[in-house]
This record gives sequence, structure tokens and C-alpha cells, in this order.
Amino acid sequence: MKYIFSLISIWILLNYTAFAQGDGDLGKKPVIVEAESGSVGSNYSVQTDGDVTYVATNVNYTGQSYPEGAESVITCQVNFQSAGSYQLFVRMRVGAGGFDDDSFFSAKGFGEKSLTNGADWVMVNGMASAGFTGIKNVVYEAGSAGSQLWKWVNITHNFFGTTVDPFVVEESQLSLTFQLGSREDGLEIDKIAFGKADLYYTVEALDNELPGSVEWPEEPIYPGPPLAEGKPKFLGNVKSSSDRSFDKMWNQLTPGNEGKWGSIAGTIDTTNWNWSGLDELYAFSKENNILFKEHTLIWGSQQPSWISSLGQDKQLKYIEYWIRKCGERYPETDMVDVVNEPLKSHNPPDGLNGRANYKEALGGDGTTGWDWVIKSFELARKYFPESELLLNDYGIINSTSATNSYIEIINLLNDRGLIDGVGVQGHRFALEGTPNSMLNFNLNRIAAIGLPIYITELDLGNLGNTGEPDDQQQLELYQRIFPLLWEHPSIKGITLWGYIENEMWQETCYLVRADGSWRPALTWLAEYVKDTPLSADDEYAIAHRDAVEIKCFPNPFSASTKIQFKLDRQERVSLKILDSAGREVTALVNNKLDPGIHEYTWNARNNSGNRMNGGVYICRFIAGEKVTSMKILLIE
Repeated sequence: MKYIFSLISIWILLNYTAFAQGDGDLGKKPVIVEAESGSVGSNYSVQTDGDVTYVATNVNYTGQSYPEGAESVITCQVNFQSAGSYQLFVRMRVGAGGFDDDSFFSAKGFGEKSLTNGADWVMVNGMASAGFTGIKNVVYEAGSAGSQLWKWVNITHNFFGTTVDPFVVEESQLSLTFQLGSREDGLEIDKIAFGKADLYYTVEALDNELPGSVEWPEEPIYPGPPLAEGKPKFLGNVKSSSDRSFDKMWNQLTPGNEGKWGSIAGTIDTTNWNWSGLDELYAFSKENNILFKEHTLIWGSQQPSWISSLGQDKQLKYIEYWIRKCGERYPETDMVDVVNEPLKSHNPPDGLNGRANYKEALGGDGTTGWDWVIKSFELARKYFPESELLLNDYGIINSTSATNSYIEIINLLNDRGLIDGVGVQGHRFALEGTPNSMLNFNLNRIAAIGLPIYITELDLGNLGNTGEPDDQQQLELYQRIFPLLWEHPSIKGITLWGYIENEMWQETCYLVRADGSWRPALTWLAEYVKDTPLSADDEYAIAHRDAVEIKCFPNPFSASTKIQFKLDRQERVSLKILDSAGREVTALVNNKLDPGIHEYTWNARNNSGNRMNGGVYICRFIAGEKVTSMKILLIE
């Protein structure tokens, strides 16, 4: 009996000691499995990168329902310490092919799965724009870590097109089998992890098998206000799913990869398109009263892999369906990058250099040389009648020839009443080596067209984006270039292309370090924007920017268009339709109106009741001292 009591005492002592040393957190710690430790199919090879051993496949497979065969499957044994619901994480690296190297298959649940039953598997896609690398990042939402680096992705919460329940472990069976399947070559897998579904795990916790947290781990959060609060110009950014400070710092949001067609339409089956990332960002912007811009509708890069193989008629149907669904799903979109990077040597959808190939379905070059761009804007105007339509491209204001080509496209769109603003990308490779005199010269040429200009995708860091991040170099670039852009009278907003360390495609251009601290350039930027005095015109714009709103829909139109505006106080209002030469066609109202929403219809007739010919007309609205004009297009 003494012997039995001694054994019990020893057991209690050992378990107490283990608990005191932290083993009492075993159920909270992630269960880590090295991918190469399982039964690895012959289509995989085991490779090393420094101290990392991982599995990779050289076989490319186009199926979307289940792995190609047993040779493409890894079967792992997972030993759990406790029962419960678990979430799945994968540590991976996407290859240089980006979205051509970023999908694989995951089993839905434990056990060996059928290789002919799609209900047992899910194709996990979009990994090129998912995941986390910063040690304090919580691996919960989709993330946006990018390619060619090791990162953790939460697969359970982001099954990228399919809803999957947590993985359930019963007390009676703590040792279970789990399977992964290969799909695209170039995707490398280091390890998998399972963590309790009700806990949050950081990159550090998954790397070092540390316990998860019941509460979201504390992160440094900037308290606000937004850097451009009270200014007539917005200062925006792209938002990662892990960013808890966005609404405190920025007042305009542009989706990164979440808004691109290739990220959403991983399959030709429209019922399986994954809108979740874009839904989340749109809802966030509306909930926080932040301007929202969709990026981007038409582009030669990051487009559906299946679109190029279709006939032109089918291509056009899918293009129109894509634009229509965006307009219906996000009706309060403020701005839209309709066509991204159209210049012939940039990224049109022409099938060259690996780009998507559907330009001809939109009309090709046609008689104008840019018919495909015009058609894209016509579709956008049809399905985004209340949004500001923008063109967007890189390498513009640093090049006189590129500016010439850009102005040619803008004028074609402007003559047809199809464009509302001009996007000029502000990537460091276009700006850092260009004198301010050249940048200002080309900005002024675009401004002469009369449309607002928006600086998009701004990032500044090291020259050439090489070497260790240099705080002083970044600061000097911001101090030289940003005031030129911010103070230009035609530039109405600037959007940065990321700001958090490890979450930017230009690695040296981040403004906030992984620990939450600010680099000197951001400290300067915040003070500069706050302290820069406003011109008299800017002060007037602030005082009156909410006084009136005007919308024309549909636009273009054939029978009639409705003109709607809102007054926040009683005003004398003049609402007229002018022809393209500025001559009055008809007067719809010339009275004092009360506050509220007002709506008038123009039936495409002049003051004499005669039907007008098709073409561009001007809707001119005057309320008190506020004058607003909008181009509308009548189609015969």
C-alpha cells in the first residue's frame, strides 16, 4: 500500500512540476507537425533552405476538386494533448510565379480521404496574397504577406471560397491522420499546426509552440485622429486584415489583392467566386465613414487563369458579369480604378509576357487605338452609375512620352463623359530618381485637362529598394516629394501602398515597424499634413464640401436620366443642361429649395421639346455659391 501511495505521490509531484513549468498550457499550445515527417507522395521532394526543411512539388495540376492521386498527397499523424475544436495553420512559401504558384488541397477534417470525392477536399487558393510574417501578427484573418517568403496562414478561417468547420478532436481519439494535396508547383510547405479554435495565435506562438491567447494579443494602436482629418484632400492606404489602427490613421481605403478579379474568380464557376475579402473591406469602410475605392476592374495582371482560353463572346460576357456583380455588391463605392496600367508597354490584357488575353473581346485597339479602354469605361459607367471612374497607371509623371500617351487616353474618355478622375501611381521607382521639376511639369499637363488627380500606390524607402531600410534616406525622399504632391491644387487625394513592416511589396518602404513604432518619415508626415496651411480655396472646399451632392443616373442613358442632389440648408438652385459648347439646352429648375433630397428628370429634350442628338452634355448645378458640373452621355 505504501508503494502505491508513493507512486501516486510521485505522479502528483511530476504533474505539479510540469504544470509549474508551463506544461499546464499543453492544450493551449499549437500542435506542430513537420510536413516531411509524414508519408510524402512521390510527386513531392524534400528540400532544405538553411535550417528549414520543407516539401515541394514540381508537378502542376489543373484540377479543382481533389488531388491528382496518391502520389500528390502528404499524410501526417497528429498527436493532440486534449480534445476540442481546432483551427488549421500552414507555414508556407509561395514561389516567384505568385498567383501561379499558390494553391493546394486541404482535407476537410481528419482521416484518409477519397481521391475521387470533391466533398472530402477543398482547393485552397490565393496564397500569394495571404499570411503573416511579423512575430506579433495574429494569424487569424487572411493577411497579406506576399510571395517568396516564409509565412503562416490560417486556413480554417480563410478557406478561400469554401466554408469549413473547425477540426474536431474527441477525447477517445487524440492521435489522428491529416492529409494535404499538391496542386501548383512553386508552393513550398514547411509545417502544419493545429491550435484551439477559441484562442488567438501569433506568428511567434506558432514558430515557438507557445500558448495561444483567449484575448486578442495587445498591439500598439495609434489613437487617432486620422492624419488628414479636416483636410480637403484624403490621405489613404491599403488595409491588411490584421491592421487595428487603420481607421485611426487614414480616411480612404483601397483594397490590395482583395479587389482584383484574379483573387475573387479562382474558378470559372461564378457560384464559387470568393468575395469575402472584398466584402470585409467594403463593410469596414462604410462602418467607419472612410472613402472606398475598388481596385481594379480591368488589368492584364492578376486576372482569372481561365479567362484567356475562352472565345471572345464568352470573355465579354464574363467581363460584364464581373463588373455588374461588383457594382451590385458594392453600390456605395466612391471611386473605381476601371482600367489599371493600360499603356502598351505596361499591363494591358493583351496576352503578351504572360498577361491575361482578353483585350480583343473589349474591342481591341479599334479606330481610336484605345477602343478596349473606352468599352471598359462604358461598362463601368453602366454598373457604377454613382461612382467616380478613374484611370490608373505607373511610370507616368516621370516620363514625358508616357504622359503623352496617358493624356491621349484621358482625352478620349473625357470627350465621351466616361472619366471622372486620373490616377497616377506613386511607386518609388518612378519618383525617387526624378527631379521635382519634371514631376511638376507632367502633373501640370494632366491637370490642364480639368479632372481631379489622385496619387495612388505611393511608396518611398531605399533607393532601388535594396539593403537594410535606411530611415534617413526615406525621410529625405518624403520631405522632397510629398509636399510637391500634397500641395498641388489638382491633386485631391493620396493613397499609400501599405505602411506596416513585412506587409509591403517594396520591403524597405514601410512606415510602421513590426513592434508598432514609427519610422522618422511617418513622424514627419503626420506633422507636415497637420501643420500645412490651407489655401483660401481649400478652406472654402472644407466649408462647403457637404453642402450639396449631385448624382446623375443612369449615365450613359438613352431615354431619360434622373438628377438627384441633396441640400443641407435652404438655397437658390439653378439646374441646367448644356451642350458640349456650353450653350443652354434646357433649364430644369431655377428656384429656392428647402433642405433635403431633390430629384429631377431630363428626358433628352430641349426647351422647345425637341429630342436631342446623342453625345456629351453638361449637367450644371448651382446652389448658392457652390457650382458643380457633371458630364452625361446621351446614347441614340
